[in-house]
Amino acid sequence: MKKHLTLALAGLFLALTSDLALAQEGRREAPGTDGARKEARKDREGRRHKRHRGRRQRGGERRNNMRKFAQEQLGITEQQKAAGREAARQLAPIAEETRTRAREIVERARALRDGGDREGARELLRNELRPLLEAARDRALPITRPLIDGLSQEQRAKIEEHLQRRGRSFDADRAAARLAWRLSRRR
Repeated sequence: MKKHLTLALAGLFLALTSDLALAQEGRREAPGTDGARKEARKDREGRRHKRHRGRRQRGGERRNNMRKFAQEQLGITEQQKAAGREAARQLAPIAEETRTRAREIVERARALRDGGDREGARELLRNELRPLLEAARDRALPITRPLIDGLSQEQRAKIEEHLQRRGRSFDADRAAARLAWRLSRRR
């Protein structure tokens, strides 16, 4: 009996002294308290935020870098900017219609997947969503291709040089499709 009591008191003493030491450290609250849990969550979120920034934030940085590249290095003229704004206005209804239809298709696929038919959901996405996106791209290319063709030789050379440094080559159709995607994004 004395042995068990001694072990229990020793364990209690160790637990209390470690809690007290951690609480007096000033940096942390005693383990097991709500404050300690909140601090731990803040630390985890802070580390995650610094190391793994979200897609949206990285995408925003990428867009800003593209804008800087277009404005500073390419020297986009006011006429080209106006043509880009007009193209964005023309692309808006196409993008909105595509988003609406895509949302409906994805909802149907989710319903199939939640019902246990994963393969049916994949087939639905393959057979309906992919052709929808390809049709939207085909409708957008005639709007953005003149923007790509309207680049001066110097601007085109800078783009090609920029892509070559990254191991890529310039393809006007691909550039027009990517430009259409960027211009049709919600801001």
